[in-house]
Amino acid sequence: MKKFLYVLFLFITELCFAQVTDNFSDGDFTNSPAWSGDAAKFVVNTGFQLQLNSTGTDSSYLSVPNTVSLNNCEWNFWIRLNLPPSSSNNARVYLVSDQQNLKSPLNGYYLQFGEALTNDQVELFRQSGNTLISVCRGTTLIATNFAIRVKVTRDALATWRLYIDPAGGNAFQLEATGTDSVFNATSYFGMVCKYTSSNATKFYFDDFYVGPMILDTIPPMLTGASVLSSTQLDVHFNEQIDSSTAQNVNNYSVNNSIGIPANAQRDLSDLTLVHLTFATSFQSSLLYTLTANNISDLSGNTLTSNSTMDFVIAEAAQPNDIVINEILYDPLTGGEDFVELYNRSPKVINLAALNIASGDYDTQILDDINAITTENVFLFPGEYAVLTESPEAVMSQYYSASPGAFVQVASMPAYNIDNDIVALVDASQTVIDRLLYSDTWQFPLLNDTKGVSLERINPGKLSQDNTNWHSAAESAGFATPGYRNSQYSETSGDGSEIAVVPEIFSPDNDGYNDVATINYHFDAAGYTANVIIFDSRGRQVRKLTANELLGTSGSFVWDGVNDKREKASIGIYIVFVEVYKLDGLVKSFKKTCVLASRL
Repeated sequence: MKKFLYVLFLFITELCFAQVTDNFSDGDFTNSPAWSGDAAKFVVNTGFQLQLNSTGTDSSYLSVPNTVSLNNCEWNFWIRLNLPPSSSNNARVYLVSDQQNLKSPLNGYYLQFGEALTNDQVELFRQSGNTLISVCRGTTLIATNFAIRVKVTRDALATWRLYIDPAGGNAFQLEATGTDSVFNATSYFGMVCKYTSSNATKFYFDDFYVGPMILDTIPPMLTGASVLSSTQLDVHFNEQIDSSTAQNVNNYSVNNSIGIPANAQRDLSDLTLVHLTFATSFQSSLLYTLTANNISDLSGNTLTSNSTMDFVIAEAAQPNDIVINEILYDPLTGGEDFVELYNRSPKVINLAALNIASGDYDTQILDDINAITTENVFLFPGEYAVLTESPEAVMSQYYSASPGAFVQVASMPAYNIDNDIVALVDASQTVIDRLLYSDTWQFPLLNDTKGVSLERINPGKLSQDNTNWHSAAESAGFATPGYRNSQYSETSGDGSEIAVVPEIFSPDNDGYNDVATINYHFDAAGYTANVIIFDSRGRQVRKLTANELLGTSGSFVWDGVNDKREKASIGIYIVFVEVYKLDGLVKSFKKTCVLASRL
């Protein structure tokens, strides 16, 4: 029995030595696995990283037993040097060693991080006693402070491959290969830090893995398509891809009569990127779909058949292409301001090229200008975009039919409750749309306007028309972020010069026929108008406008409120419109409408 237990113990011990896995999450490097060497000069810091913690000018090492087979083996770890490497301050990570003391003459292989010999790049060496032979050298520069993740593999033919992610993640790029089969066994793995007194705590290590090669069985994915010009498209993948499949033009196709590219070239340095050139030009504001097939990664995994990615050439916004369509400037407790935009143009416009702003209400000078987004966010014709610092807060208080319409803005302007400026400007501060709003524009019969947005009634009318704004309907929850406004109404009529629609309206803020719109259309310009509302007994109820110069078409809105800002009584009303020209031509119109109420 004792003999059996002893053999079992030897088997388990050898199995533990066969590979190394340590992320130091237990806060200890002396157990499971047990690192040894200059242990007093290392600690596991609060971030659960192995850190040099020494003093003076010295050289310190740690090693751990390791007898992994070098056939199809992988070494993977994270390393940070918070210093510019030099001949006096550098690190070695020994992948293979026949000695526990890594500072002594030994036989093995190591990676060098820093020192003039490596030309400020990661280099793999074979060490035979004190003799050093380079196997291969990477391309990532480490001349200054760096934090990178490294992967090295060796296959059964003794081919070494060096992969690095310069950002410290797992997006590895193959940087170098070499063949060396002098040593085919190992006993230890570890690292050596050489340092001066001012850098005695600036070496960090984490996430060590030494063991069988981890095979990649996950196919690559399309992650983006960036338009460089009318005939050039960059295609992005989530990992490095094989050049022969990446550069086969028949593996790509674009709809809308574009077809296959004339040329496909994988980027020379970024192996996740392919440059496509087409013979036919893309058209602005037309949505295209790229379809890709038969693209393989470096492990031979193939892209899912008919993988697609949409792209579009955006156009620059001109004034009034995008309009301010709704604004919530006095949110409920726990809520957030928002500004809704509406693309009334036929263009596709990139919101990354625009800014949201506010300023001094009296001088109208903009002084709080903030980028909407740093990412590509395309606003298509007829679409809405809701700008806010917290989409979650807005959607928790208001229904939205289009959560995808929300754009999180890092810093929104702080809008005043009584009045303020909302402006949409481009990079040169050209105004695309601007609104000087007032809280007095809210429906006067509301007891409290907190949490009530102002909605644009007609996106075709000018922004700075106070009659084109109304409180969002109570039936819609007092705001409609991301979809058509509850008070939406287009200019329409019966074909005559003056028309009132609807003829029956109920100003109860329920979102259904809350206002009466007086539309006008004339064959000639130059008319000036007076618009007055009378009750059925001929008494003036509301003067909507006096001596206003008109265009050839437009509209006025009556919200059912009289000149005293009180709700008018239920009944029949006469809309009197008088227009005249300076040459003496005068026209007058009388139309009726009914102010109704819910029973």
